[in-house]
Amino acid sequence: MTAAERIARDFTLLLPPGWARIPLDGRVPLRVKNLVTERVADVPVEQRETLRAALTRELTAVLESAARQGGLDVLLSVAPVAGQPVPASGLVTHLAGQGNGDALDSLVGTLAAGSGTSSVREIGVVEVAAGPAVRRLTTRRERVDGQGDLPGGVLTVTQVDYFVPLPGTRDLLVLTFTTPIEQLAPPLVQLFDVMGGSLRWVTR
Repeated sequence: MTAAERIARDFTLLLPPGWARIPLDGRVPLRVKNLVTERVADVPVEQRETLRAALTRELTAVLESAARQGGLDVLLSVAPVAGQPVPASGLVTHLAGQGNGDALDSLVGTLAAGSGTSSVREIGVVEVAAGPAVRRLTTRRERVDGQGDLPGGVLTVTQVDYFVPLPGTRDLLVLTFTTPIEQLAPPLVQLFDVMGGSLRWVTR
């Protein structure tokens, strides 16, 4: 791991109740085991092992996918609200040599032009606890294949990105929050903004 990548891990942010920050390091299997054990603790004994196996597979798949995307950390809602899982997550990544804290307006233009298949709803420079950053809100349509008794269809994915310059470098820390449920997007975007806006660097 480079010095810049180590700096990128030195941050803190507010996590809502039921959320966990999971570093993608050599301890991922142990972290998965501990999270699943905590999650199934109140489940009836006769259902516990089945749920444990399912949660382990699901969580491992999510973290492996995040690692393939170059993730440093994953932010996950691991506890249900009112008996239902919260369809939202966050991914923390590090972009080398793509930022400049003195030229965030230029970064806004670059990101707006390079949004690909996503529709940019909002983009601009904002203040987070760590200082100036670029915030981008986008939506995109994704087709989901049916599985078993579950029908396929098209989902509207809402994504909020925060691009935060790393101190003393030209690198960026990127927080990417997503939800695939269009009806829940407005309150979840508010939650994402509270989380992203709370980011601050940890000095050692």
